[in-house]
Amino acid sequence: MTQLFRYPIKSVGGEALTQVQVDARGLTGDRWWAVEDEDGKFGSGKSTRRFRRMDGLLEFRAALADGEAEPALTLPSGETHPATSPQATAALRESTGRIVKVTPEREISHFDEGAIHLLTTSALAWLGEAHRAPVPAEHFRPNILLDTGSAPEHLEESWLGQHLAIGDDLIITVVAPMPRCVMVNLAQPGIPADDSVLKSISTLHPDVCFGVLAHVARPGHLRLGDSARIL
Repeated sequence: MTQLFRYPIKSVGGEALTQVQVDARGLTGDRWWAVEDEDGKFGSGKSTRRFRRMDGLLEFRAALADGEAEPALTLPSGETHPATSPQATAALRESTGRIVKVTPEREISHFDEGAIHLLTTSALAWLGEAHRAPVPAEHFRPNILLDTGSAPEHLEESWLGQHLAIGDDLIITVVAPMPRCVMVNLAQPGIPADDSVLKSISTLHPDVCFGVLAHVARPGHLRLGDSARIL
């Protein structure tokens, strides 16, 4: 495993990790919070029954320190405040133009499709060929980036329905391709916008999918550098 990411607040910039506990829900704290509007919809890159597109959220970055009850939110200005503080709330409202606040997960899941998003370096190479330029993994907001070499192939789709062991004790089940939307084109902290990423994916995959979704079959601990194997 070459990169490990967590996004404490849904649709907000996240954090690179060196280790994390994984329970039945997914990475501890991953997308446990969301930006909720006055209608009870959560900020996202698209509008659905549960979510509402809110531009501007990716200008923020969230991080969850060990032992903390809520994430810290770094504002576009560079200031950092607790995510539910008046300063963070005011900045989010100004950026989105909506009456919003950061709330923890309740009866409605904050996940779009599934608990864990997995991507491989082979898939990035596959996309890079079609895109005619490297595409940073951060455009896709994965939890896990596995180093599978540089040969171009959407390797993870060949694992659908199989169990993948990572590290000493974690086992995940690869369940579905990851559908993509315009969010992959957007700028994120440290990553400029690229309006043609989604189009490049569509030339490669008939369903405009890239990477895969996985469920947790057996909880465990993830560490950067852990090896993975198909069971």
